[in-house]
This record gives sequence, structure tokens and C-alpha cells, in this order.
Amino acid sequence: MNLKQILLVSLKKPANLPETLSPLKLKLINIVEGALFIAATTSLLNSSLDKLIFRSSENASKLLENSSLSFIFNPLSMFAFELIFIIAVMGSILFFSNFSDQKVSIEELGKNVLCLFLVTFVFKLAQVLSLVLSFDLYYILRFFELLWFIWALSYVVSILYKFKSVLLTAFLGVITVSITMGSLFMIFVSLMQYFLIGNESNV
Repeated sequence: MNLKQILLVSLKKPANLPETLSPLKLKLINIVEGALFIAATTSLLNSSLDKLIFRSSENASKLLENSSLSFIFNPLSMFAFELIFIIAVMGSILFFSNFSDQKVSIEELGKNVLCLFLVTFVFKLAQVLSLVLSFDLYYILRFFELLWFIWALSYVVSILYKFKSVLLTAFLGVITVSITMGSLFMIFVSLMQYFLIGNESNV
């Protein structure tokens, strides 16, 4: 088993991913380190992509000049955003695990989820290359990445917890992750505005 094989299985047949990763034994600290690594690398790439795209538009450039919004495109803010997203996904899956009789360790769940996040990073690298050709191609790849991630994650969760419907798992998962992510993101933005913008206004 090598990284290339794991990535191909994740991309083409995510239902086989839990079986493929079963020989791989990881500790909780390895899962945390993996989440931090993926969040860090993805945030740097996303920050560069977003700045490149937004600065290519006159209206978007004016948006970046707004001090109340510009901090969102900071690499550290993007890192926090990616980490919040990973936490929201893991937390949502653990919540739905209560409705299954199948017991899965957080290490087993974590290595499967992080593997799918690693594939999305490969998608983002392809998006960088697509910007050279066309912005339309970039948005198509980004949309495809989102659809693939929902489909692959739903399949993996269904296999791990023996859920019967992948479609229902995807539907409920999207709703739960969106609500959780939205709540955590609003808290994060409020805290950033309070500590950064709030302090500047008092000077």
C-alpha cells in the first residue's frame, strides 16, 4: 500500500477506502498532526488563490480594501477556517455515529476523513494550473471538488457506520456541517473583529 494507491482508491472508489486503510494504524496525536498539516498547506494555497482571483476584479479589489473584511484572506485566518472546517466535519460525523450500532474509533474515522481532505488538496493544485488557462475552468473544477468531497465522504461514512442510504447521509451531513461550520465561523469572525478591528477603532 502506497500513497498513490490510497489517493486513487479515494478518488475512484471511496467505498473501498476504509478497507484499504485498515492495515494503517495511527494514534490520536497523528490524526491531530495530520489535521494541522492539511489545514496549514490548504490555507496557504487557498489564500494565494483567493487573492489572485479577487484582485483580478475591480469590485473585488475594493472589497479587499475594506479593513473589516481583509483579515479573512490572511493566511492565519485561512488556516483557522480550514481547521474549523475539519473540526466541523469530524464533529458532525461523530454526532451521527450515535445513530449507529457500529462502533468506530476516532483514529479509524480520522485517517479516512483526512485522506479525503488530502485528495481535495490535489484538486486545489489542479485548480491553480487551471487559472493559467481559464477562470471558467477553475470554477468548474472547484464545483466538481465540492461534489466529489460530499459524495466520497458520504460513501466512507456509510461504510464505516453501516448506514443504508448514501444519499440521505449526504443530505443530512451537508445540512449539519453547514450549520456547525456557519456557527463556528461566525464566532471566529466576531472574535477577530473584536480583537483586531475593535482595538484599532479605540486608538
